[in-house]
Amino acid sequence: MNPSQSALSTLPDSGKELYSKAADYLQEIDRQIARLDKVLARLQPPVSGRVRISWRDEGSSATAKCKPVLVRWVRVGDKWRTTRLGLKSLVQKMPKSGAFYDNKDELKETVRELSWLLNRRAKLVDSINTLEKAVLYSCDRNQDGLAEVEQRIENLEDRAAMLPCTWRDGQQVGTQEMYVSEEDQALFDSL
Repeated sequence: MNPSQSALSTLPDSGKELYSKAADYLQEIDRQIARLDKVLARLQPPVSGRVRISWRDEGSSATAKCKPVLVRWVRVGDKWRTTRLGLKSLVQKMPKSGAFYDNKDELKETVRELSWLLNRRAKLVDSINTLEKAVLYSCDRNQDGLAEVEQRIENLEDRAAMLPCTWRDGQQVGTQEMYVSEEDQALFDSL
């Protein structure tokens, strides 16, 4: 076993541990987001303008399969429609007047906590995605170059085996003799 193999032998376990820790943290964030969504449901009357969390399937990665998105519910005729809200200035986007006036302070505090959680979740998901992309990109992109280096190393090993050497793998194996290729020997003989 070479030094890299022994040093990297724990990598699969530490990788699993790392992903497990990230998954646990992500699930805890999602639990807290769900709790705050229930608080929003209690604090807001069922009228146009209420803000809630909608869980949406966005993307192909495991971390984006079920993503929390802040939406505003608006009644259009007999139907309810949602519009997605960005995280910037989220506290200012909350309804504060009319039916929302009595609970505006609690709503503001709830949305502030929700904004913090959504930002932390987005940063964690970005970190996971960046790591995955970087590892896959590095491995896939350099595979051809690695094959070329392997071929060049084989050529160097073949050439090194032909050279005279008094030391092989740390052991003295004889006296040093000069190796001359057949082509060079023919050239010397012709002189």
